[in-house]
Amino acid sequence: MKIQYRIRDHLIEIVRCFGIDSKVVLPDTVNGFPVCSVAAYAFSSRKRVEEEDVQEYDTEDAFLMNGEEYLLAGNKIEEIVFPNTVKEIGNYIFYGCKELKKLEFSDTLTQIGSGAFTGCGKLKYLNVHLLKGKKSCVKEILGELWQRIDVTFFDETKNGESLSNPAKRTIQLVFPEHYEEAVENTPARILFTQHHGTGNHYRQCFYDKEMDYRKYDELFGLAVAQDKQEVLVDLVFCRLGFPYELTERHEKVYDEYIRGNLEEVVRYFVEQDDLERLMLISERGLWSEPALHQAIQIASAARNTEITGVLMDELHRLFPKKVQGIARRKKRFEL
Repeated sequence: MKIQYRIRDHLIEIVRCFGIDSKVVLPDTVNGFPVCSVAAYAFSSRKRVEEEDVQEYDTEDAFLMNGEEYLLAGNKIEEIVFPNTVKEIGNYIFYGCKELKKLEFSDTLTQIGSGAFTGCGKLKYLNVHLLKGKKSCVKEILGELWQRIDVTFFDETKNGESLSNPAKRTIQLVFPEHYEEAVENTPARILFTQHHGTGNHYRQCFYDKEMDYRKYDELFGLAVAQDKQEVLVDLVFCRLGFPYELTERHEKVYDEYIRGNLEEVVRYFVEQDDLERLMLISERGLWSEPALHQAIQIASAARNTEITGVLMDELHRLFPKKVQGIARRKKRFEL
Protein backbone atom coordinates (compact mmCIF):
# COMPACT_ATOMS: atom_id res chain seq x y z
CA MET A 1 0.00 0.00 0.00
CA LYS A 2 1.18 3.50 -0.79
CA ILE A 3 0.50 6.23 1.76
CA GLN A 4 0.51 9.99 1.32
CA TYR A 5 1.31 11.77 4.56
CA ARG A 6 2.56 14.90 6.32
CA ILE A 7 4.90 15.30 9.28
CA ARG A 8 3.76 17.67 12.01
CA ASP A 9 5.85 18.04 15.17
CA HIS A 10 7.44 14.63 14.50
CA LEU A 11 3.99 13.03 14.20
CA ILE A 12 2.45 11.53 11.06
CA GLU A 13 -0.87 12.62 9.57
CA ILE A 14 -2.13 10.28 6.85
CA VAL A 15 -3.70 12.10 3.91
CA ARG A 16 -4.47 9.40 1.31
CA CYS A 17 -3.97 5.67 0.72
CA PHE A 18 -3.49 3.75 -2.53
CA GLY A 19 -3.67 -0.02 -2.93
CA ILE A 20 -5.69 -2.93 -4.27
CA ASP A 21 -7.44 -4.28 -1.15
CA SER A 22 -10.81 -3.17 0.24
CA LYS A 23 -9.47 -3.80 3.76
CA VAL A 24 -7.11 -1.00 4.77
CA VAL A 25 -4.76 -1.61 7.70
CA LEU A 26 -2.85 1.55 8.56
CA PRO A 27 0.67 1.26 10.01
CA ASP A 28 1.52 2.58 13.46
CA THR A 29 4.70 4.26 12.21
CA VAL A 30 5.93 5.83 8.99
CA ASN A 31 9.68 6.23 8.62
CA GLY A 32 10.07 5.92 12.38
CA PHE A 33 7.45 8.53 13.30
CA PRO A 34 4.16 7.51 14.99
CA VAL A 35 0.92 7.76 13.02
CA CYS A 36 -1.29 9.94 15.23
CA SER A 37 -3.96 11.40 12.93
CA VAL A 38 -5.82 10.88 9.68
CA ALA A 39 -6.74 13.96 7.64
CA ALA A 40 -10.17 15.21 6.62
CA TYR A 41 -11.71 13.41 3.60
CA ALA A 42 -8.86 10.84 3.70
CA PHE A 43 -11.13 7.98 2.57
CA SER A 44 -13.78 10.02 0.78
CA SER A 45 -14.08 10.10 -3.00
CA ARG A 46 -15.79 13.49 -2.74
CA LYS A 47 -12.71 15.48 -1.88
CA ARG A 48 -12.67 18.38 -4.32
CA VAL A 49 -8.94 19.12 -4.50
CA GLU A 50 -6.06 16.73 -3.86
CA GLU A 51 -3.27 18.11 -1.71
CA GLU A 52 0.23 18.60 -3.06
CA ASP A 53 2.29 19.21 0.08
CA VAL A 54 2.52 15.49 0.90
CA GLN A 55 5.20 12.83 1.05
CA GLU A 56 4.82 9.21 -0.02
CA TYR A 57 5.58 5.98 1.80
CA ASP A 58 5.31 2.33 0.69
CA THR A 59 4.32 -0.19 3.34
CA GLU A 60 6.18 -3.49 3.64
CA ASP A 61 3.58 -5.38 1.62
CA ALA A 62 3.79 -3.01 -1.36
CA PHE A 63 6.10 -5.29 -3.35
CA LEU A 64 3.63 -8.20 -3.01
CA MET A 65 0.86 -6.39 -4.84
CA ASN A 66 -0.15 -7.67 -8.26
CA GLY A 67 -2.11 -5.10 -10.18
CA GLU A 68 -2.32 -1.36 -10.47
CA GLU A 69 -2.88 0.58 -7.27
CA TYR A 70 -5.93 2.82 -7.05
CA LEU A 71 -7.14 5.44 -4.60
CA LEU A 72 -8.65 3.72 -1.57
CA ALA A 73 -11.71 5.90 -1.12
CA GLY A 74 -15.48 5.85 -1.46
CA ASN A 75 -16.92 2.50 -2.53
CA LYS A 76 -13.45 0.95 -2.79
CA ILE A 77 -13.16 0.34 0.95
CA GLU A 78 -15.06 -2.07 3.19
CA GLU A 79 -12.93 -2.23 6.32
CA ILE A 80 -10.52 0.13 8.07
CA VAL A 81 -8.12 -0.78 10.88
CA PHE A 82 -6.56 2.14 12.75
CA PRO A 83 -3.38 1.49 14.75
CA ASN A 84 -3.40 2.08 18.51
CA THR A 85 -1.41 5.27 17.96
CA VAL A 86 -4.17 7.21 16.18
CA LYS A 87 -5.68 9.94 18.35
CA GLU A 88 -7.69 11.96 15.84
CA ILE A 89 -9.58 11.54 12.56
CA GLY A 90 -10.62 14.52 10.47
CA ASN A 91 -13.89 15.98 9.22
CA TYR A 92 -15.84 13.90 6.67
CA ILE A 93 -13.09 11.27 6.64
CA PHE A 94 -15.57 8.57 5.47
CA TYR A 95 -18.00 10.84 3.65
CA GLY A 96 -19.83 8.77 1.03
CA CYS A 97 -18.12 5.45 1.89
CA LYS A 98 -21.26 3.46 1.10
CA GLU A 99 -19.58 0.04 1.26
CA LEU A 100 -17.74 0.56 4.56
CA LYS A 101 -18.84 -2.26 6.88
CA LYS A 102 -16.29 -2.55 9.66
CA LEU A 103 -14.07 -0.22 11.67
CA GLU A 104 -11.38 -1.16 14.19
CA PHE A 105 -9.62 1.25 16.55
CA SER A 106 -8.53 1.71 20.16
CA ASP A 107 -9.45 4.04 23.01
CA THR A 108 -6.46 6.17 22.00
CA LEU A 109 -8.79 7.62 19.38
CA THR A 110 -10.54 10.46 21.20
CA GLN A 111 -11.33 13.10 18.55
CA ILE A 112 -13.83 12.46 15.75
CA GLY A 113 -14.21 15.12 13.07
CA SER A 114 -17.67 16.45 12.22
CA GLY A 115 -19.61 14.51 9.60
CA ALA A 116 -17.05 11.71 9.71
CA PHE A 117 -19.61 8.99 8.95
CA THR A 118 -21.94 10.84 6.59
CA GLY A 119 -23.31 8.36 4.05
CA CYS A 120 -21.93 5.23 5.80
CA GLY A 121 -25.24 3.37 5.77
CA LYS A 122 -23.68 -0.12 5.63
CA LEU A 123 -21.33 0.24 8.58
CA LYS A 124 -22.22 -2.69 10.85
CA TYR A 125 -19.32 -3.50 13.13
CA LEU A 126 -17.05 -1.61 15.51
CA ASN A 127 -14.10 -3.41 17.12
CA VAL A 128 -12.71 -1.35 19.99
CA HIS A 129 -9.51 -2.12 21.90
CA LEU A 130 -9.60 -0.80 25.46
CA LEU A 131 -5.98 -0.17 26.40
CA LYS A 132 -6.32 2.40 29.17
CA GLY A 133 -9.67 1.86 30.85
CA LYS A 134 -13.37 1.84 29.99
CA LYS A 135 -13.73 5.11 28.08
CA SER A 136 -13.89 5.33 24.29
CA CYS A 137 -15.34 7.41 21.46
CA VAL A 138 -18.00 4.82 20.65
CA LYS A 139 -20.86 7.07 21.72
CA GLU A 140 -19.75 9.80 19.29
CA ILE A 141 -19.60 7.32 16.43
CA LEU A 142 -22.98 5.76 17.23
CA GLY A 143 -24.50 9.23 17.40
CA GLU A 144 -23.86 9.69 13.67
CA LEU A 145 -25.36 6.37 12.62
CA TRP A 146 -29.00 5.28 12.56
CA GLN A 147 -28.57 1.63 11.58
CA ARG A 148 -27.95 -1.37 13.83
CA ILE A 149 -24.32 -1.49 14.97
CA ASP A 150 -22.64 -4.44 16.67
CA VAL A 151 -19.83 -3.31 18.99
CA THR A 152 -17.11 -5.59 20.35
CA PHE A 153 -14.92 -4.27 23.14
CA PHE A 154 -11.61 -6.00 23.75
CA ASP A 155 -10.49 -5.28 27.30
CA GLU A 156 -6.70 -5.19 27.07
CA THR A 157 -6.09 -3.19 30.22
CA LYS A 158 -3.48 -4.59 32.57
CA ASN A 159 -6.12 -5.65 35.02
CA GLY A 160 -5.69 -8.77 37.13
CA GLU A 161 -9.30 -9.84 36.67
CA SER A 162 -9.36 -9.48 32.89
CA LEU A 163 -5.99 -11.18 32.42
CA SER A 164 -6.93 -14.17 34.58
CA ASN A 165 -10.41 -14.53 33.06
CA PRO A 166 -10.29 -14.36 29.24
CA ALA A 167 -14.10 -14.59 29.03
CA LYS A 168 -14.34 -11.16 30.61
CA ARG A 169 -11.91 -9.62 28.15
CA THR A 170 -14.38 -9.60 25.27
CA ILE A 171 -17.69 -7.73 25.46
CA GLN A 172 -20.22 -7.84 22.64
CA LEU A 173 -23.16 -5.44 22.44
CA VAL A 174 -25.92 -4.86 19.90
CA PHE A 175 -27.15 -1.31 19.33
CA PRO A 176 -30.49 -1.52 17.45
CA GLU A 177 -31.43 0.78 14.60
CA HIS A 178 -33.63 3.84 14.98
CA TYR A 179 -35.20 6.27 12.57
CA GLU A 180 -37.60 9.19 12.50
CA GLU A 181 -40.69 9.55 10.33
CA ALA A 182 -42.57 12.74 9.57
CA VAL A 183 -46.32 12.08 9.87
CA GLU A 184 -48.99 14.55 8.84
CA ASN A 185 -52.07 15.20 10.94
CA THR A 186 -54.23 16.16 7.96
CA PRO A 187 -57.22 17.73 9.77
CA ALA A 188 -54.95 19.91 11.86
CA ARG A 189 -52.42 20.44 9.02
CA ILE A 190 -49.60 19.69 11.42
CA LEU A 191 -46.49 17.59 10.87
CA PHE A 192 -45.15 15.66 13.82
CA THR A 193 -42.24 13.27 14.20
CA GLN A 194 -42.58 9.60 15.11
CA HIS A 195 -39.57 7.71 16.43
CA HIS A 196 -39.12 4.03 15.57
CA GLY A 197 -36.80 1.50 17.18
CA THR A 198 -34.89 1.70 20.45
CA GLY A 199 -31.53 2.56 18.91
CA ASN A 200 -31.58 6.11 20.20
CA HIS A 201 -32.28 4.90 23.75
CA TYR A 202 -29.43 2.40 23.63
CA ARG A 203 -27.10 5.08 22.30
CA GLN A 204 -27.63 7.03 25.51
CA CYS A 205 -26.15 4.26 27.68
CA PHE A 206 -22.88 6.09 28.19
CA TYR A 207 -21.65 8.28 30.99
CA ASP A 208 -18.58 10.39 30.32
CA LYS A 209 -17.65 8.11 27.38
CA GLU A 210 -17.93 4.99 29.55
CA MET A 211 -20.49 2.27 28.83
CA ASP A 212 -23.25 1.91 31.45
CA TYR A 213 -24.13 -1.80 31.23
CA ARG A 214 -26.90 -1.69 33.80
CA LYS A 215 -28.70 1.05 31.91
CA TYR A 216 -28.22 -0.96 28.72
CA ASP A 217 -29.82 -4.05 30.26
CA GLU A 218 -32.70 -2.04 31.73
CA LEU A 219 -33.84 -1.17 28.21
CA PHE A 220 -34.62 -4.74 27.19
CA GLY A 221 -38.32 -4.54 28.04
CA LEU A 222 -38.66 -1.57 25.71
CA ALA A 223 -36.69 -3.39 23.01
CA VAL A 224 -39.05 -6.39 23.18
CA ALA A 225 -41.94 -4.05 22.37
CA GLN A 226 -40.23 -2.22 19.50
CA ASP A 227 -37.39 -4.16 17.87
CA LYS A 228 -37.22 -7.12 15.48
CA GLN A 229 -36.86 -10.56 16.96
CA GLU A 230 -33.53 -11.32 15.30
CA VAL A 231 -32.12 -8.17 16.91
CA LEU A 232 -33.47 -9.24 20.30
CA VAL A 233 -32.00 -12.73 19.96
CA ASP A 234 -28.57 -11.42 19.02
CA LEU A 235 -28.69 -8.88 21.85
CA VAL A 236 -29.64 -11.52 24.42
CA PHE A 237 -27.01 -14.04 23.37
CA CYS A 238 -24.30 -11.37 23.24
CA ARG A 239 -25.03 -10.42 26.83
CA LEU A 240 -25.26 -14.02 28.07
CA GLY A 241 -22.26 -15.16 26.06
CA PHE A 242 -20.12 -12.26 27.31
CA PRO A 243 -21.73 -11.36 30.67
CA TYR A 244 -19.58 -8.39 31.58
CA GLU A 245 -21.22 -6.51 34.50
CA LEU A 246 -24.42 -8.49 33.94
CA THR A 247 -26.54 -8.57 37.12
CA GLU A 248 -28.34 -11.71 38.26
CA ARG A 249 -31.71 -9.99 37.78
CA HIS A 250 -31.04 -9.08 34.16
CA GLU A 251 -29.54 -12.51 33.50
CA LYS A 252 -32.85 -14.08 34.55
CA VAL A 253 -34.78 -11.72 32.28
CA TYR A 254 -32.68 -12.79 29.30
CA ASP A 255 -33.04 -16.48 30.21
CA GLU A 256 -36.82 -16.13 30.42
CA TYR A 257 -36.90 -14.51 27.01
CA ILE A 258 -35.09 -17.52 25.53
CA ARG A 259 -37.42 -19.99 27.27
CA GLY A 260 -40.46 -18.15 25.95
CA ASN A 261 -39.16 -17.99 22.38
CA LEU A 262 -37.23 -21.23 21.97
CA GLU A 263 -38.83 -22.23 18.66
CA GLU A 264 -38.02 -18.88 17.02
CA VAL A 265 -34.52 -18.85 18.54
CA VAL A 266 -33.76 -22.34 17.20
CA ARG A 267 -35.07 -21.52 13.71
CA TYR A 268 -32.91 -18.41 13.60
CA PHE A 269 -29.74 -20.21 14.68
CA VAL A 270 -30.36 -23.14 12.32
CA GLU A 271 -30.72 -20.66 9.45
CA GLN A 272 -27.47 -19.00 10.58
CA ASP A 273 -25.81 -22.41 11.08
CA ASP A 274 -24.83 -21.14 14.52
CA LEU A 275 -24.14 -24.24 16.59
CA GLU A 276 -22.15 -22.34 19.22
CA ARG A 277 -25.12 -20.29 20.35
CA LEU A 278 -27.44 -23.29 20.29
CA MET A 279 -25.06 -24.98 22.71
CA LEU A 280 -25.31 -21.96 25.00
CA ILE A 281 -28.96 -22.92 25.51
CA SER A 282 -27.74 -26.27 26.87
CA GLU A 283 -25.06 -24.67 29.01
CA ARG A 284 -27.67 -22.49 30.65
CA GLY A 285 -30.07 -25.40 31.22
CA LEU A 286 -32.90 -23.83 29.23
CA TRP A 287 -34.08 -26.88 27.24
CA SER A 288 -37.32 -28.65 27.98
CA GLU A 289 -37.83 -32.08 26.45
CA PRO A 290 -40.61 -30.94 24.06
CA ALA A 291 -38.54 -27.92 22.99
CA LEU A 292 -35.52 -30.10 22.28
CA HIS A 293 -37.60 -32.55 20.24
CA GLN A 294 -38.96 -29.61 18.26
CA ALA A 295 -35.46 -28.23 17.76
CA ILE A 296 -34.35 -31.57 16.32
CA GLN A 297 -37.29 -31.54 13.91
CA ILE A 298 -36.42 -27.99 12.80
CA ALA A 299 -32.76 -28.86 12.20
CA SER A 300 -33.71 -32.09 10.43
CA ALA A 301 -36.19 -30.30 8.15
CA ALA A 302 -33.42 -27.83 7.27
CA ARG A 303 -31.15 -30.82 6.46
CA ASN A 304 -28.51 -29.56 8.83
CA THR A 305 -27.02 -32.89 9.83
CA GLU A 306 -24.37 -31.44 12.15
CA ILE A 307 -26.84 -29.51 14.31
CA THR A 308 -29.33 -32.40 14.21
CA GLY A 309 -26.68 -34.80 15.47
CA VAL A 310 -25.54 -32.50 18.27
CA LEU A 311 -29.13 -31.89 19.40
CA MET A 312 -29.79 -35.65 19.40
CA ASP A 313 -26.77 -36.11 21.64
CA GLU A 314 -28.13 -33.41 23.94
CA LEU A 315 -31.48 -35.21 24.06
CA HIS A 316 -29.74 -38.45 25.13
CA ARG A 317 -27.66 -36.56 27.70
CA LEU A 318 -30.42 -34.45 29.25
CA PHE A 319 -33.33 -36.94 29.09
CA PRO A 320 -31.65 -40.38 29.00
CA LYS A 321 -34.37 -42.49 30.62
CA LYS A 322 -37.13 -41.28 28.36
CA VAL A 323 -34.98 -41.65 25.27
CA GLN A 324 -34.07 -45.24 26.24
CA GLY A 325 -37.73 -46.01 26.82
CA ILE A 326 -38.62 -44.72 23.38
CA ALA A 327 -35.83 -46.83 21.87
CA ARG A 328 -37.07 -50.02 23.65
CA ARG A 329 -40.67 -49.47 22.56
CA LYS A 330 -39.52 -48.89 18.98
CA LYS A 331 -37.46 -52.09 19.07
CA ARG A 332 -40.42 -54.17 20.33
CA PHE A 333 -42.63 -52.69 17.62
CA GLU A 334 -40.10 -53.65 14.94
CA LEU A 335 -39.94 -57.26 16.24
